[in-house]
Amino acid sequence: MTGKPQGSMLVMALWMLSLLGLFSISLGFGVRQKAALLNRLSTLDAVYPIAYSGVELAKSLVRTDDNFDVDIFTDTWASGSQKRELDGGSFSLGTDGPSPVVDEERKVNLNHTSAEVLGRLLQRVSGLDRDEAEALGYNLQDWMDSDSFFGHPQHGAEDSYYDGLPLPYAAKDAAYETLDELLLVKDMTEQVFGKIRPYVTVYGSGKVNLNTAGRQVLSALGFSEAAVQAIVQYRAGADGQEGTGDDSFFSSPGSIESALEQAGTPLDVSQVVFLSGLMAADSVGVVSTVFSVQSVGIAARNGAQVDVEAFFDRKGRTLYQRAGEVRWPARS
Repeated sequence: MTGKPQGSMLVMALWMLSLLGLFSISLGFGVRQKAALLNRLSTLDAVYPIAYSGVELAKSLVRTDDNFDVDIFTDTWASGSQKRELDGGSFSLGTDGPSPVVDEERKVNLNHTSAEVLGRLLQRVSGLDRDEAEALGYNLQDWMDSDSFFGHPQHGAEDSYYDGLPLPYAAKDAAYETLDELLLVKDMTEQVFGKIRPYVTVYGSGKVNLNTAGRQVLSALGFSEAAVQAIVQYRAGADGQEGTGDDSFFSSPGSIESALEQAGTPLDVSQVVFLSGLMAADSVGVVSTVFSVQSVGIAARNGAQVDVEAFFDRKGRTLYQRAGEVRWPARS
């Protein structure tokens, strides 16, 4: 007569054990989830300051440059790669060139240039043909000029175009403030933007630094291929590599003609006249006033990374900076 009650109690005990087991599994899962969340939060607290430490190093490299008359690739800010180990991780300064810090004056300033220069630059770096590059150059110019007139009889885009879009907006009719604005301009694609981005800027004096500008920018300004080769070759010195001890530099835009002539690669008459025009328009120089850096912070505990991009002047004042999202290492 006691078999049924005992059997019922056994079943109940088994059910209780099952429920306790499920509860333990659930509790353990919750604890693991909370631990993972805390780990991620502590990583965020660590990796962003690490990346910003790289920005501060970049600023100090610029401030310790005691030659304000010229900026060249052998300056402290431009020499070699920079990586530092810190408590909790490390950072490295990475750029789109060989130097850890980039002077913005080596680029074409969107707010101080012409549609023709932009068209030449686009043709060289974006893969667009001549007509497409010319058209986009005028679109970029129309976006920021203060009038509502087309800068070219066949090219350009003003409010009449943007008002007709499915989601309409107006042309800015004011200076560019960030490079991301380019993506609002007619015919600018993500692909073209990615290709032109390393060569344009919205910061600085607008004078292209002839000691640091690359071939693409020099060509966009209008220098001939022979003149571009002579300028870069002179800067690189005997070893043919910029940023090494035998580099030469131009002390002023006006010194270029005599320097290249002494080096045995003189400018032809047309290029001398062209250079004089650039100087008269105050379009070229030999110094830089604004710099940029991309600092990559890495957390030692789990390898998480984050990028911080910053733009700052010679005194270290931040003009703009932004941090990306943390990249977590893939689970094995």
